[in-house]
Amino acid sequence: MSGRNSPAIDKAPDSWSLSFYRRLALLFALLATSSSTLALSLHDLDPAFERCEAIKSQHCATLPAKSDPFWSLEKAQQATVLIYLHEKSMERCTAAEVDALALKAFHQAVEGNRSFLDTLIKARATTLTPARQAQLQQVGQAELDRLAEMKEFAQPFSLTEYLKQL
Repeated sequence: MSGRNSPAIDKAPDSWSLSFYRRLALLFALLATSSSTLALSLHDLDPAFERCEAIKSQHCATLPAKSDPFWSLEKAQQATVLIYLHEKSMERCTAAEVDALALKAFHQAVEGNRSFLDTLIKARATTLTPARQAQLQQVGQAELDRLAEMKEFAQPFSLTEYLKQL
């Protein structure tokens, strides 16, 4: 078949589900991600954070019912718990993108350049001070997990709006 409508050019055999062009694009993508000169940046996460910020703007700031054990905590503990829950909701929202970037950073580290991996690890550290972390230990991980699963805190939310309600 030497005609210009040759199926070998336009479509792969049935055992191959990708077209020639898709396979070529996949090859280029694999080469790009395995390249040691790939410049990784925390800005690669900007689209994920923008998506999460959009979710925040649509989220109604509603604290748990007054009968919830959350209200038995001291005000300072409530604020610390909200900060913690905010961090966790943002981590969940950006997890897929952060994991993909971490994998690329790991591959760079294996190739001898671990500077971005170190940067990513530092960026993922909590913003909670040791004193606030001690407050969270008093609350207990089971209670933090219970709160994190509540619809009020499951998706990204405006920390400022919640703190105003305390």
